Amino acid sequence: MTEKQDAISASWLYVILILLCLFGAVTLMSTLEINKVKREQIRIYNRINNLEKALTTKDKELERYLIKEKMK
Repeated sequence: MTEKQDAISASWLYVILILLCLFGAVTLMSTLEINKVKREQIRIYNRINNLEKALTTKDKELERYLIKEKMK
C-alpha cells in the first residue's frame, strides 16, 4: 500500500473507533437512565403500598371505634 492509502485506512479506523465509542457512551447513558427510572418506579410503588396499608389500618381502627361507640 502506498502512504496515501495507509493514511486513508488509518483515518477510517479512527472514524470507526470514534463511532464505536459514541455508541458505547449512548448505550451506557441509556442504561443508566433506565435504571434511574426503574428505581423511581419502585420507590413510588412502595410509597403507594405503604399508604394503602396505612389507610387499611386507619379503616380498621375507625371501624373498631365505631363499634365500641355503638355498643355503649
